[in-house]
Amino acid sequence: MVNVRRMMFSALVPALVLVAASTANVVGKPADKVSVCHRTGNGSYHEINISGNALPAHLRHGDVLPDEYGDCP
Repeated sequence: MVNVRRMMFSALVPALVLVAASTANVVGKPADKVSVCHRTGNGSYHEINISGNALPAHLRHGDVLPDEYGDCP
């Protein structure tokens, strides 16, 4: 029983270290910038560049992504 625990422990620790190291790289990396069409107070749009992390919030309040040609409405 002790050998089974030792074998499981010796397999788990390197796996956990690998997961922790890869997660730190993903979480620590800043998101890329994306272009969105920002809706102004009068209903028109202009293009702005924002962090990819901020994209969901911008889409929630009415901003849209540029069309396939990169133009805003």
